[in-house]
Amino acid sequence: MNSRLSHKRQNQLMSWAIGLVLISVPLPYTYSSISLGVLGAVAVMGMWHKQLNWRRGYLWPMLLFGLMVLSLMWTEEVEKSLRGIGRQLPFLVMPLSFLFWPKFDKRVWHKGMDLGVIGMAFLALIAVARGLFRAIDQGDYSPLFYHELVDFWALNAIYMSGVTATCLLYLFFTDHPDRPRAERWRALSLGAILLGFLILLSSKNMILTTLVIALLAKAYTHRRRFKRLIVIGAVGILSVLALAQTPWGERWAQQQSTPIADAWNCEGFTDIYPWTGTTLRVFFTRVFVEQLTLDQAWLKGYGINAGQAKIAEGQNRYYVYCGYNTYNLHNQYWQTVFELGLMGGIILLAMLGHLALQGIKRRDWFVLGFALLMVALMTTETYLWRQRGLIHFMVLYLAMVGSVSSGQIKSIES
Repeated sequence: MNSRLSHKRQNQLMSWAIGLVLISVPLPYTYSSISLGVLGAVAVMGMWHKQLNWRRGYLWPMLLFGLMVLSLMWTEEVEKSLRGIGRQLPFLVMPLSFLFWPKFDKRVWHKGMDLGVIGMAFLALIAVARGLFRAIDQGDYSPLFYHELVDFWALNAIYMSGVTATCLLYLFFTDHPDRPRAERWRALSLGAILLGFLILLSSKNMILTTLVIALLAKAYTHRRRFKRLIVIGAVGILSVLALAQTPWGERWAQQQSTPIADAWNCEGFTDIYPWTGTTLRVFFTRVFVEQLTLDQAWLKGYGINAGQAKIAEGQNRYYVYCGYNTYNLHNQYWQTVFELGLMGGIILLAMLGHLALQGIKRRDWFVLGFALLMVALMTTETYLWRQRGLIHFMVLYLAMVGSVSSGQIKSIES
């Protein structure tokens, strides 16, 4: 009886720990450090009870961290690499924390997600209210869109779009007709707030990816209901047309203003060259390929957190505006290979593939949807090389791969 109560109590603490971590992601870094401390405290409790919940998925982030440490052997900037290892400690500490948690099923991390969704919706309302006041004061609507909407606490619109899209997919895939009416209305209200916030954040990648994942899931699960599919398709088309009239549409049109081929073929750029997000990323890919080939560094990379000078060197060859020399490659896959070699890229892909496979095996659309969302997000951002992105991804990745079936939990408690 005592062990059953103890296990139940630990599960409750785990839900709150996951929720606190998710809520802390958009907040100043101090709060995420505190929430990770709570996560570790739950792990200490598991160690006290001599619990061990090993899952194969825990191995990939630990291997990636091990490769980061190993890169100290060949990095040319040891001091920077040491700082990079310090920032990437969650790759090791968080899997070790989950390792000593008791066995839990998805209901545990779903409760944590519920808390995270509410926290994100509350932040969205604050951001929009703040942006509205600023728009009225300035006489234009720019504070309601993109980076200006969330330019507090050093927030970034793309990273906030990833968190918001995750919450939206969770609400979408956990909505069931048999839920109490009050819960469904609450979910609908939260979804409306977060959908509006995602549109205002204006990340084309996240808006389109979220829409495609939701439409494909509905098309698959309701493939025999043609009328519903027609309605879903019509809503999707109307949504795209509506978005075309917003600053999101303006940004999409701007992306087409500069030929993409120029970013790959041009031998020199002026200070007034009209860079866009797309052409910059194409150029960064060019630098990625040329620099690694020039230095024959494909196998080992340049060391964790030690590639920026090489990126700047590649950009300077083409007289790129010096302000961009401080930018990383804006692609998690390229950045990982650039710093940790091909093996680092393989480990990253294995981690994402393992998560997607778990979603397929368990027939869990949210797990699969989250994996696909992260795959898309990492093509335009070095999501895991930033504390907010790293913590957001890792807590959900570990919760998803660490959970077991409800039957296994019942056998423990019996």
